[in-house]
Amino acid sequence: MHISTKRRKAISPILATVILIAITLIAAIAIAGFVFGLFGSFTSSAQVQAAPVSFTAAVANAAAAAPTCHAVAGATAPYLQLSNTGTSSATANYFTISFGGKTYTQTPAAGCVVVAGSNEAMDVTGFGAGAGVAVVGEQFTGAALMSNGASVAFTGTFQ
Repeated sequence: MHISTKRRKAISPILATVILIAITLIAAIAIAGFVFGLFGSFTSSAQVQAAPVSFTAAVANAAAAAPTCHAVAGATAPYLQLSNTGTSSATANYFTISFGGKTYTQTPAAGCVVVAGSNEAMDVTGFGAGAGVAVVGEQFTGAALMSNGASVAFTGTFQ
């Protein structure tokens, strides 16, 4: 009787070790990229924030008018400044402000586009609150409602 012995062919231990190390390194880089935000720059999003706001009570009590929008350098006081540190633009469709137990809504004449990496301003000429509603020292809260669905909150005190 003859017993045949078949040898199975396999990869060498050195090649197997190199493959395992390569797989481990690729997995580690992928995990580190997501954990530490290395891949976040590939997504396009707007990151809009509002600067501290200060309106005068007289302006708040003036007749409402549609805010105009332009670069901060051309803005006149009082205005709501929005900064976008994101990688895509967004439009401020309207904003609300609450004080004296009421909420008022302002809609910019043509929307306020806050370009990625820039500062834009909405000139505010009044909320139509009626004479004597806003008083000096009174606090207000508000939010700019953006085209991407975000709500950018702001607070301030009437001067």
